[in-house]
Amino acid sequence: MMHASGFWPEENPTQFYKVRTFVSWLLSLALCVTLTMEVVNRITDFTKLSEILYTMVMVASYVIKATSLRYQRKNLLKIINFLKHPIFMSYPDELDHFMAKSVRQSTFIANAYRYSVGCCIILYLVYPIVDHKPYPFPFPFEMGSYNYYIFVFQVVGGACCAWNNLSIDTLMTSIMGITAAQLDILCGKLIGMGNKRNDSVSRRKTDEDMSRKLKQCVNHHNAVIWLNKSVEEVFTVGLLAQFTASIIGTCNTIFHFVLMPEITSQFVMLLNFFIVQMIQLFIYCWYGNEIILKSVQVGEACYKFTWYNNGSSVGKYIFLIMERSKRPLSITVVKLTTLSLATFLWVMRQSYSCLALLLKMYEKQVKEE
Repeated sequence: MMHASGFWPEENPTQFYKVRTFVSWLLSLALCVTLTMEVVNRITDFTKLSEILYTMVMVASYVIKATSLRYQRKNLLKIINFLKHPIFMSYPDELDHFMAKSVRQSTFIANAYRYSVGCCIILYLVYPIVDHKPYPFPFPFEMGSYNYYIFVFQVVGGACCAWNNLSIDTLMTSIMGITAAQLDILCGKLIGMGNKRNDSVSRRKTDEDMSRKLKQCVNHHNAVIWLNKSVEEVFTVGLLAQFTASIIGTCNTIFHFVLMPEITSQFVMLLNFFIVQMIQLFIYCWYGNEIILKSVQVGEACYKFTWYNNGSSVGKYIFLIMERSKRPLSITVVKLTTLSLATFLWVMRQSYSCLALLLKMYEKQVKEE
């Protein structure tokens, strides 16, 4: 998806690819700048400011995410190449269902997210026509006969931002899904080896074979830890922008639901926009929560391992994995908070607090008028 818009960090891009990249950046930055100018123009009008703010913060968060990803492009390519490492492929066939499940989940979530974003783009195109408004988003200048061109610019620019934002979100969550699946596979390997029984005749040979396999498990665990750490380093700034935009965008969207006296095309558009915001935030937190749970299960698998029936070398490798599993893996938002379902609820509470403040300010403004 990112190849189509020129946002994927190609090592040797063609001239045509560079043109696509330039056009995508131009549209995204131009839309962000015009929305920011409109926010400045409406800074004294509380209701109008809130109306443009939920759109502006989402576009601005995308620009920050894209800029951060552009800066981290070499590290991103390093992650993609590292996923092809043989250590992630060397597992028994009976454990392949973990990876297949991750692929199915990622595909389902990506398709649901893609369709909801597609509906949002269509509604942004249709609602100004139905409600007889000149543009999908407020514009800081009166363009007169050029209104049609501004309309096209906002639709194309908004679609470009939504497409690339969707691509970044699904890219990160897919890698997080692979990380969780690899932890499942590691647990499966440990449980499978722990259930084996040694007899006195072949104990030495079995211990050597098990020590070799456990050494591979230690290397596998280290690889997953490095992958998780690298994903956090590449995407952490974008996550901060996303969480900030989600809090501001959610409370402002609900604020306009409250103010609307009847159901209009704009209400339907805002409802779809709200659903997209919830899906976007939830998939990050859900996958982050999965990584935490799966990493804890690695330690639990070690505790179930009957290491006392084997030699000292087996116990040494089990001890290494257990010690590394005492601190669950997680992805943080610039070390401020952790991606988890608890964090999702925290964002919802913060959004509600902001909404209550907006409603109180609105009531005060109405009384003064």
